[in-house]
Amino acid sequence: MTDSVEIREKILSYLLKNPEAGDTLEGIAQWWMIAETIDNTVDLIGGVLDEMVSKGKIERHSSSGERTVYRINPVK
Repeated sequence: MTDSVEIREKILSYLLKNPEAGDTLEGIAQWWMIAETIDNTVDLIGGVLDEMVSKGKIERHSSSGERTVYRINPVK
């Protein structure tokens, strides 16, 4: 269960990133909380992926444009 401190931090984080934002209670719950959760999850997953690449468990490949693809390291 999410506590009020975590919710407060997500709201403030969202507003710092989007200072012109404004929404209803329902909109904040639906969009802002999800956006902050996704951002936090992406950061966490990025760190895990970096660690797995450094240990040789997976490989990082650059594809067209600026996208990076991660795959299992077939040697490991």
